[in-house]
Amino acid sequence: MKNRILTISLLILGHIGYTQTLEETTNWIENNAGAPNSMFSNTVAYNSQTHKLLLYKNYSAPFKFRKVTEINPAHVSSISVSEPNKEGDLGGIVLNFKKGGTTTKVYLANNNTRVSKVNKVEEKQMYSWPIMAEGGINHKQRIKKYYINLFHELGIDVEDGDHL
Repeated sequence: MKNRILTISLLILGHIGYTQTLEETTNWIENNAGAPNSMFSNTVAYNSQTHKLLLYKNYSAPFKFRKVTEINPAHVSSISVSEPNKEGDLGGIVLNFKKGGTTTKVYLANNNTRVSKVNKVEEKQMYSWPIMAEGGINHKQRIKKYYINLFHELGIDVEDGDHL
């Protein structure tokens, strides 16, 4: 009986004590939330100096470059799954911003994230930001959970937008 109680206690403590780190979460997103034909992948990085979340869409063909979107993660209120709305659309997840939206910065960079002088930085007022991702609804739900965990790791409470 003592062994059974000890085993159950260890299992409970092990389950409670494990949380995924920010690095593990961003690595999972990069490895599992891209396009099925490897035309692009998604990468996420947090800049602790500017307190901005950098959302990269990494394109591999015909040449390598990144589309970078900078957002203030504190302005995200919920994350939901989006279904394809037209033929050939992948769907994915959507970051929904708080009422009034937020200003985002969008620019192109090469793969080492340097911005060249020819790439202008666009500032856009956005109310949501779509992130394309492959897979069926179950996989998109999983991607959404990883993004929700990412925000929780940053200390930001976001809601599951599909359960509001």
